[in-house]
Amino acid sequence: MLYFAKKEKGGTMNMMNQAYIAQLSGTGELWEPLWGLRIRLTEMEQRLLQTSVVRRLHFIHHNGGSYINTQHVDTRLQHSLGVFALGAYYCPDQPELRAAALLHDIGHLPFSHTLEQIEGLNHHQRTRELLYGEEISGILAAYAIDQGQILNLIEGRIPSPLRNKENRLHLDHLDSWVRSGRTTGLLQSAHALVPRISLAGPNLSTDAETADLLLRLIISEAEFHASAVNIGTNAVLLELVSVLIEQQAVSLESITAMTDNSLEALLLSSPHTQEEAQRLYYGSYPLKITRDRDKAPVDAYHATLSKLYLSLPLIDQGQVSVESLPSYPLLSGLTARLGEYYIYWDS
Repeated sequence: MLYFAKKEKGGTMNMMNQAYIAQLSGTGELWEPLWGLRIRLTEMEQRLLQTSVVRRLHFIHHNGGSYINTQHVDTRLQHSLGVFALGAYYCPDQPELRAAALLHDIGHLPFSHTLEQIEGLNHHQRTRELLYGEEISGILAAYAIDQGQILNLIEGRIPSPLRNKENRLHLDHLDSWVRSGRTTGLLQSAHALVPRISLAGPNLSTDAETADLLLRLIISEAEFHASAVNIGTNAVLLELVSVLIEQQAVSLESITAMTDNSLEALLLSSPHTQEEAQRLYYGSYPLKITRDRDKAPVDAYHATLSKLYLSLPLIDQGQVSVESLPSYPLLSGLTARLGEYYIYWDS
């Protein structure tokens, strides 16, 4: 039996009439549970949250196909709202930055970065198209917000806490690292981090102890990206979607508008991919990876890990350098993870 608070004399809260705190939209406030932030939404932000372009992100997994074998199940919208909440907290009176934070991932493809090795699929280009598309541009224009400035903030051409090109800690990566750290148990709560991070011009800055914690999160995230559960599942997904394209079962243009679920359904139903897709989704544990081509069968899948996200925290002025932090030497070994991988089924 469910029990609800009754309205009493003096106007006691009637829970039946209250908006659910964790709604994604529909109220004038956003509660962001990872960071523990409550943000008052502007009218423009409420309208952006209700667009199909932004809503679609709730059906794209933040860490690509690794959700198949891990508990990394956050969505691109959850990540975007985390970045937005941080942007609104640190820069409450900058509507362009707040809008850029909310929109920075709108171009992501199904399975996030997984499909970007396919020529013609690029989430940066798709973001530009959607930003200047009718649905988003109409809202921005109604509030005198320039798409060009939003794009420059998203791409880091205007240095800001959202993103920069100087390999400095910024909000986009910060939310990703902390989100993964919570999933893996490396970080129990993000709430205490918020007051320990501050603005230093267009950058984020923190104390030495917090900076070392962030370094450990960076290292953990890089190790995850180079792990078998990430590389293996995404390599198979990439190959299977490539087969669908080659067989003209799906077009590049239609993929850009799809969600993980809609592309999954096609993979699991198409005669070109059905058998291998079912094996991946329901029995992927025998999937192995190696860097030694001679140890993999001739029909092994191939993957290239070409990038790790290693932007460094900026330490408050007058304290130690980031190079002197205890965890800093561990960064040097991460570049060895870049390169070629071969993925196969352990029979």
